[in-house]
Amino acid sequence: MPSNARRGFTLIELLVVIAIIAVLIALLLPAVQAAREAARRSQCTNNLKQLGLAIQNYHDVNQAIPPTASGVTNNFSMKVRLLPFIEQAPLYNSINMYFSASHANNTTIYHTKVNVFECPSDGNKPSDVTGTTTYPNNIGLARANNGEKFDGPAYKMVASNMPAAEFRGPVINFASIADGLSSTVIFSEFIRGKNSGTTKHGLDQIYSLGAAAEPMPTLQIHQLCQTSTDIKDPQKGAAWTVQDCGRGGGYSHITPPNTKGCWYGTGGSNTDRTIVGASSRHPGGVNVAMLDGSVKFVKDSVSLPTWWALSTRDGEEVIDASSY
Repeated sequence: MPSNARRGFTLIELLVVIAIIAVLIALLLPAVQAAREAARRSQCTNNLKQLGLAIQNYHDVNQAIPPTASGVTNNFSMKVRLLPFIEQAPLYNSINMYFSASHANNTTIYHTKVNVFECPSDGNKPSDVTGTTTYPNNIGLARANNGEKFDGPAYKMVASNMPAAEFRGPVINFASIADGLSSTVIFSEFIRGKNSGTTKHGLDQIYSLGAAAEPMPTLQIHQLCQTSTDIKDPQKGAAWTVQDCGRGGGYSHITPPNTKGCWYGTGGSNTDRTIVGASSRHPGGVNVAMLDGSVKFVKDSVSLPTWWALSTRDGEEVIDASSY
C-alpha cells in the first residue's frame, strides 16, 4: 500500500463523533429554548407596557379609567376602548356600538387579531375566533354577591335596561387610586383555553363552583376552586372584544398567580362573578402592568396579602417591592 494513502474513519470513531455532536446539541437546546422564551417574555412585557401607557393616554383625554364592562347589549371590553390609544383608531371606528361585540354587524372586529393583546409564549387556541387575548384587566377582590363594589381600578357601568344593583361603581379616575398608581395593577395575563372540555388541562380551563360558593369567605372560595373538577368553560381568552371575565374582560386577585381559576354562581361567564386569576407560560410567575405605565414580574411565591394589596385601589396597604 502506498505510504500516502488516505485512512478513513473507523465505525467506532464515527459513532464517537456522532455521540459528541448529540451531547452538544442536548446541551445547546435548553439554552436556545431559554433564549427564545426570554425574547417572548420581553415581547409580552412590551405588550403590557403599551396597554399601561394606553390607560394613561385614555385618562388624559377622558379624565377616567375605561370601564371593565358597560351593560348587556354594549358588552365591549376595556381593551376595545383603548384601541385609539394603541394606534388602532381605524379598527375602533369600524365598531357599531349599538350592537353586541359578537353581532354580525361587528364580525370584522370580532375576528381581528391584535398582536398587542396576545402573549407570544401562549400558543393555545381557545376558539374559532381569531381575535383572542391573554391580557385581562384587574377587577380586584370584590365579588358580586351582597352587591359588593369593585375594589380594583375598574368599574362596571349600568345600562338603561339594568337595575342599579348591577352598577359596580363609582367611575374611577387616577385621583381615586389612594394606594398610588405604581402600587396598583391594571392588567396581567392568563393562559388561554384549548377549546376542549373533555380533558382537564388545569390552568387552561375555567372550573365551576356553583351557587353554594357565593357566601363563602375569600380564602375559602379560593381553596374550594383548587379542588374543583367541574369544567365550566374551555374557551378562556376567546375574544378580546368581550367584557366577560375569563373571556376578554376582567380577572380577579382572589387566587395567587398560576393557580386554577373558577366561575361561581348559577350562571356561566359574567363580568364580576369570577375567581379566574393571573397565569402565564413564563417560568416562575406573571407579568403585571401598573397604572403608572410600568410593568413588573410577580413571582408565584408572592404572599396572598401582597397579591391582594396589589389589586386594590384604596386599601391603604404598604407594599414592599421585594415582597413580590
